[in-house]
Amino acid sequence: MLLTAEQRRLLLERYQRVYPVSELGYSTVRDYCDSCDYLPFLSSYQGDLKDFERPWTVKAILGTCPKGSTLLEIGAGEPIVAQALAELGYKVVVVDPYDGSARGPTEYQYFRSAYPDVTIHRALFSSELPDLPRKAFSCVYSISVLEHISGPALSLTFQAIRTFLAPGGLSLHSIDHVTEGRDAEFHRQNLTDILKHQLDLSRTAAAAAPAALVESLESNLRTDIDTYYLSAAGHNLWRGQTPYDQFPYRKVASILSCHQMA
Repeated sequence: MLLTAEQRRLLLERYQRVYPVSELGYSTVRDYCDSCDYLPFLSSYQGDLKDFERPWTVKAILGTCPKGSTLLEIGAGEPIVAQALAELGYKVVVVDPYDGSARGPTEYQYFRSAYPDVTIHRALFSSELPDLPRKAFSCVYSISVLEHISGPALSLTFQAIRTFLAPGGLSLHSIDHVTEGRDAEFHRQNLTDILKHQLDLSRTAAAAAPAALVESLESNLRTDIDTYYLSAAGHNLWRGQTPYDQFPYRKVASILSCHQMA
């Protein structure tokens, strides 16, 4: 167990059906500090942006999905969030190939035994997963996954989300986004594509095109002193053994997107 009975009570009391989740937002220091106070085991686990994203995901699902809802996580890696949500009363399915792709883990058997309350499917997320019920999940979510998918593969990912998400269900994602530095243009275009897919899921007639939404979002987070960025220590963790000149620092924030399936 990750959570004591008292921790479960406090989390449900603080966030269940009251935590606000907008269609589009970004990581803030205020929200991170709140997570440090109430979800410290998730806000200090990784040492990078996931220390913001993992607790935010728990709070966002508590705020939007009734207890007992069925959830699907795409590419969980270590399914610590899925386990926490299971302990909070949700039914959670994880789909992850556990093949080391995108620097992800390979410890499939260990995770199955370490996180027994989570149903794990060792597979690449796609529409062709016969063991998963169609149109059955109240929320399909991901944490630091969609930025690794682009072009036709991104379209197929959203096709799969549409396949498994129930009408009225939520497509909820935290997305690592380079705002300045190497690959910023790629991230800007890919985030634009992600938001287009999200809008298409909900059949939202956006007041602005996805590119304009990204432009406005970036303008806001750049001028907001409260924006939570990847730290130097987090960057060094990502760099690993790569020489710094080949992997220089970039300003990276987490973009938060939540849309309801039409």
